[in-house]
Amino acid sequence: MLEVESINVAYGAVQVLWDVSFTVGKGEIVALLGSNGAGKTTALRTIQGLIRPLSGKVQFQGRDARRLGSHDLVATGLSMVPEARLLFPYMTVLENVELGAYPRNVRNGRQERLRRVYDLFPRLRDRARQKVHTLSGGEQQMVAIGRALMARPALLMLDEPSLGLAPLVVAELFRVIRLINEEGISILLVEQNVVKSLQIAHRAYVLENGRIVRTGPATELLGDPQIRASYLGM
Repeated sequence: MLEVESINVAYGAVQVLWDVSFTVGKGEIVALLGSNGAGKTTALRTIQGLIRPLSGKVQFQGRDARRLGSHDLVATGLSMVPEARLLFPYMTVLENVELGAYPRNVRNGRQERLRRVYDLFPRLRDRARQKVHTLSGGEQQMVAIGRALMARPALLMLDEPSLGLAPLVVAELFRVIRLINEEGISILLVEQNVVKSLQIAHRAYVLENGRIVRTGPATELLGDPQIRASYLGM
């Protein structure tokens, strides 16, 4: 579904990613792990077309993603929930969520998808007319994910979805991520909560200083002594 091949990415004269390659297959949850500054967000932004790589290839569903704009990629089934959420704070929950169905090709069936978003996040139904800036951080993350789901994605990219959230909210969020995947949506997960990520992922890649240094089944990496020492403090 997604193939990233040997991408090199720089901000001006500073190179951030070096020959990074990874894949996400249909129906998979793939975790992209690494410390702050490793280049995880840059990788997602490159896939989404917000940054142009110096070299390398990005293919999504057999198409060259480098030739498509970000809005075109959303229309072809690629949605991203950014770390900062980028919601419209003085619009309501409903207005923010419905914006996800803006692409013309996903407008049909939006009421059905809205009901599904409310099934996944019942609190959003109760707060549909509430301004987003009045919500908790966890509720705002629900809005951001709900908005992305309204675009009918084949692949959902999540950038640090649990950042700054309470443990109970994090547990619920990861439960919902698993449910979304069980409905057939592939997921590329960037997350510093390594344990939670590896518990739900099928495969994982470890990014250090802009390079992929480890890859393998999530269960294998979860039990790896080096991973446990480096990322779990064990």
